[in-house]
Amino acid sequence: MPVDAKARQWLVAHFRSQVRFDEPMHRHTSLGVGGPADIFATPATRGDLRRMLQWAQVNALPVLVAGGGTNLLVKDGGIRGLVISLKKCLFRIRRCRGGGGGVCVSAEAGTALGRLCRYAAARGFSGLNFAQGIPGTVGGALRVNAGTAREWIGDVTTAVAVLTPDGRTQRIRRADLEFSYRRLVFPAAVRRAGEPIILKGDFRLGMASATALAAEAASIMQKRRASQPGGAGSAGCMFKNPPTGPTAGELIDKTGLKGHSVGGAEISQRHANFIVNRGDASAADILALMDLARQTVLSAFNIHLETEVRIVGA
Repeated sequence: MPVDAKARQWLVAHFRSQVRFDEPMHRHTSLGVGGPADIFATPATRGDLRRMLQWAQVNALPVLVAGGGTNLLVKDGGIRGLVISLKKCLFRIRRCRGGGGGVCVSAEAGTALGRLCRYAAARGFSGLNFAQGIPGTVGGALRVNAGTAREWIGDVTTAVAVLTPDGRTQRIRRADLEFSYRRLVFPAAVRRAGEPIILKGDFRLGMASATALAAEAASIMQKRRASQPGGAGSAGCMFKNPPTGPTAGELIDKTGLKGHSVGGAEISQRHANFIVNRGDASAADILALMDLARQTVLSAFNIHLETEVRIVGA
């Protein structure tokens, strides 16, 4: 359904400042590119979120949850339908029951992942330091099973609560969740009404010295700053690592593409699997540079690089 005047009037009447129209998505992505979203919503409560989803479903309007916008490349034509940010309604962290000999921590989907890491480390809760420096939200981290080559958020997850497009809330145990490299798959019964929205995750953590955890976190952050570009806009790694052999960054580096640019986009000279916006890049510039990297690696090594960043829009 097109977002016509009647639809806009209904949304404003029910949600007021929680909705904006023709919102430039470059304001909401770490890459700093992207055309306008038809509707950009920041629901204030879970109830508002549920009503927005039900309205979108009734009116056959596509829905995208933007998360922190750190793993998102929005095309220059923008996004048709409804884009939702959960940062204003789902940002709480608390202790929860269970833990199986450790401690259980529950974090809502709009919570910044870095904030959850700091919360845990400051209280002597171990198991999340691997995620220090990984940008984005808890919901986004769960969705892509964020982590490193050795540790993943799925490793410490005990349950995920979701909201389905038809308005039902479900808590799904870890045994019923399928985590894999950069992916989380929900049970088919949960996806029957459409892809669910993550509301929160429960995590089983250990106990350790808060001082030791702080020192470990500082070391991890120092290594990240040394190996990854800072300052310029980026979306983290653009390609998934192949199952075996050199990483995507190493393969791109071997082709000599570090520092190569298209328009305002550049393959980082610090880490070849990062593309940075030098300030005036378009989504088309970044997509062209991604295609160049993919084709060059394929030609040189007969390896097809799979995209890691989420590409959306027209």
